Amino acid sequence: MPRKNKALAFVFCVAASSVHSSALQVEDSREPSHFTYARLYCGVDGETHFQDVTTELREMNFAPPASPIHIGSDLSTSRAFFGGFEAGWGAHDLQTRLNHPTPAVQFGIVLQGVFTITSTAGESRRLRPGAVFRLEDTAPCKGHVTVVGDQPGFLMFVR
Repeated sequence: MPRKNKALAFVFCVAASSVHSSALQVEDSREPSHFTYARLYCGVDGETHFQDVTTELREMNFAPPASPIHIGSDLSTSRAFFGGFEAGWGAHDLQTRLNHPTPAVQFGIVLQGVFTITSTAGESRRLRPGAVFRLEDTAPCKGHVTVVGDQPGFLMFVR
């Protein structure tokens, strides 16, 4: 497995242990062969929508001699970077309905803080540390608004 895919697989394995992906609370998986994350995508109507995506993971000898782990969604990536956000970031954008599309298709992983993402279709999801989400609502999609809670927040982006 190429190095960049191993890094992505590691990030997913670490994040999978504590996912809380929505206000409706997708339950933590009790089965290590399935992982669910939130997807923010552009519908044919140009609006941004949420979808829960469950990916199947298969058991493999990932890092012998360590015990086998479950691996899946072998996606190519080119970059991974951190983003730091001040408390309350985006609150004004939500009040003024200043939506923005994501600059690139990418995964986000909440490392610290609470992030609330609101789609143009009106659904909001509250993402806590460990949550994994995929942003696909690039232009010309109408986008979304992200608001950081009352503490600074940190994300890891993987493109």
